[in-house]
Amino acid sequence: MSLIGYSPLGRSVLQALDQMLNADLVSSHYLFPYWKTVSNENSLNLGSFLGEIENTPEKFAVSVDVSHFKPDEIKVNLTGNELTIEGNHEEKNDQHGTIQRSFIRKFVLPDDSNLDSLRSSLSNKGHLTIEAPKKTSSIAQSRAIPITRR
Repeated sequence: MSLIGYSPLGRSVLQALDQMLNADLVSSHYLFPYWKTVSNENSLNLGSFLGEIENTPEKFAVSVDVSHFKPDEIKVNLTGNELTIEGNHEEKNDQHGTIQRSFIRKFVLPDDSNLDSLRSSLSNKGHLTIEAPKKTSSIAQSRAIPITRR
């Protein structure tokens, strides 16, 4: 005979603790947050989610998904050779409640980028693309040298 009374709530709590402790601790959603199960090789690979970069001998290009922002909520600035893309919209209501989004993404342009020819475009699907052609090398470029008389 037990001196402790029977409690169905106590038993269910003990069963839940037993299941949690006997589960595989690495993949257990009880003990670790969802991002803890990301493999080590992809753990720091956030850039692919935040923008694609193309750096070829002809151009430097960046493409960022800004589909959650209206065109007037996006700013693109260049300071020196640092490109900054910002998106911000105030709190909005949706079917789940309210949401506010903002981001700042910065890229350092290569030294051989022609910053004077930098251009940006926004697609109908909300992809912002910013391109800077590369400076042409002085050896490949031909130009006439005027001869002056003294």
